[in-house]
Amino acid sequence: MIRSLLCLTALSLIAQGPPPAKSKPKGDAPPVLNMPSSSPIKEVVRAELSSADTITPEALLAALYVFISGPKEEKRDIEKIRALFHPQARVNVVAKHPEYGSFFRPMELEPFLAFAIPQWQRGFFEKGTSVSVQKQDGVAQVWAAYEIQLESGGPVLYTGINAAQCAWDGKRWWILHLEFQSTPTAALLATLPEPPAPAAAEPKKPADPKPAAEPKK
Repeated sequence: MIRSLLCLTALSLIAQGPPPAKSKPKGDAPPVLNMPSSSPIKEVVRAELSSADTITPEALLAALYVFISGPKEEKRDIEKIRALFHPQARVNVVAKHPEYGSFFRPMELEPFLAFAIPQWQRGFFEKGTSVSVQKQDGVAQVWAAYEIQLESGGPVLYTGINAAQCAWDGKRWWILHLEFQSTPTAALLATLPEPPAPAAAEPKKPADPKPAAEPKK
C-alpha cells in the first residue's frame, strides 16, 4: 500500500484534443475561445462549495487537504474535491519513489482522481505546514508545503510541496493547475525491506598447467 501511493506508472494518459477554435467576435466584445475538453468524461458532478472554501487561493488548498484526508475506508466526497478544480484543470505528479527513483506524470483531473481516491480511502492524512502566495489581480501562484501520514497521529511518511496556479472568475477562485512533489522520509524508508546483498563472486579456478612438451628423438 505504501509503495502504491506514488507509483502512477500504470495510469494511461489521455491524448490531447484539437487546438481551440476562435469564434467570431460580436460587436466590440472580445473573441471567445471554444475550449473543448480532451477528457472522455463529458458530464461530471461538482458540489456547491461554501465561499469559505473558494474565497482565496490558499483556502482552496486548505479545503483540498480536508476533503482528501481521512481514516481507512472513509468515503471521500469526490464531488467536493472536483469542485475545487476548474473543468480544464490538470495535475502533474513529480515524485521521488523510494524504490523506483524520480518520475513525472502529467494528466487530466479525472484520471488522477480515479487512481488517487482509492489510495486515499486506504487511510491518508495530508496536512499543510506552510503556504506562500504570489498574486496579481485574478491570477495567483500558491506554494504550499505539506506532510503525509497514513493514520492520524502516525509517523510522517512523506513531505512535499504543492505548486498551484489559481484564477479568479469574478465570483470565486479555481485551481487551474496543480503540480506536486513528494519525498519519502526516513520513517518510510525504515519500513522498506533491505535490498538483497549482491551475490559473492565465485573464486576463479587456477588454469590447468600446460603439459610439458615431449623431447624430440
